[in-house]
Amino acid sequence: MMPTTTVVLARNTHGFDFDDSKKAELELLLKTKLQGVPNHHLPSLILSDILDQTPRALNIANIPSDIQLQFFLQDRAAIDNYAGKAIKDDDKQSFDITRAIWFYRLDEAHQFQRFHDIVRWNTAIYVALLAQHSKVSSKKYASHSEVRVVHHGHSSKDSHNPRNTKDTYKPLPSAAIRFITQYLTAIIEHHNTPTSSFAARESFLRAWKSGPWDLFTVFGGAQKKLMKNTMKVLSKDWEAELAIAKKQMGKERYEWEVGKFVGGLIPGRKDQGVGAWERRGEEKARDGDIDMENAAPKDQGEGKESDGNGLLEALLSPYVSHTKHTEKQAEAETRGGMTAVQGTPVIDMRYAITMVQRMKPEDILPVLIRLFPE
Repeated sequence: MMPTTTVVLARNTHGFDFDDSKKAELELLLKTKLQGVPNHHLPSLILSDILDQTPRALNIANIPSDIQLQFFLQDRAAIDNYAGKAIKDDDKQSFDITRAIWFYRLDEAHQFQRFHDIVRWNTAIYVALLAQHSKVSSKKYASHSEVRVVHHGHSSKDSHNPRNTKDTYKPLPSAAIRFITQYLTAIIEHHNTPTSSFAARESFLRAWKSGPWDLFTVFGGAQKKLMKNTMKVLSKDWEAELAIAKKQMGKERYEWEVGKFVGGLIPGRKDQGVGAWERRGEEKARDGDIDMENAAPKDQGEGKESDGNGLLEALLSPYVSHTKHTEKQAEAETRGGMTAVQGTPVIDMRYAITMVQRMKPEDILPVLIRLFPE
């Protein structure tokens, strides 16, 4: 039905006098093409936004200018290839399509939002690996910028120690450390300044696309259970550690040096990071979720095309909606190795999980403060 609808409507792209049935078809087409983008990540767009080329449709603040809604609607068919997953291989997926998948959050594993478990697990692994690397490299623990947070016992102090204590330190290559640092910097940018800067995210995506490294994307059943249990413990431990840090550092310094990490790189209560958010003047809702529904778009009225409607033409570009069967088939082929999706994790999974269990918040926080001062 959808391809036929597109052909019929395309004849009317230079006029907006659609009857009710045509408008209903266009509304369905818009809804279909936006399917998969998480709620609140984009403003709630309706057909009139497309027909009138409203600022909320022409300029989505948390999306780079060259992959705005017109690009997304025009290329949705290409975006949906490989089950909408981000692909490293340039021959299979262009860089701009890859960027769109990341920025529109279509791939649960490959995005900058701390919403799905897999992103939370990757950030937990990466901050633990950085802390362990820093500990071994310096032969001592860093401090909270000369403010020492003394070792303190939590009720769950030993509840997430690894059972096997014989694991030895595995050094990470410098390229892997750079990759981890770039990813965490991108997460911080997305969480703190999602609309005013894209530099860190774009830099990471170039490194991800062209380099050998990838995130941890495949967790076995036992590993998932272990990570979920570990994250529950860490969540409580982080709340306690952040409370101590705030008390010792003072509110203003804490908000500047620590608040930016809460809800992005590390878990914590909303009040443990909200001050930094208010200072940066960005929109925020839920656990780090960027709420663009009420974000004021920039004045882009002059961007309307005088000789046509680019948004409408993009909406009408050929597109066949994937059925559940074809989506599952494409995803199975992707995960089955028929397409080159994954790169190489920076370390083996078992060791990575061990580090998450072993490194405590009081070990990690000083490292984050030192490595990400801005």
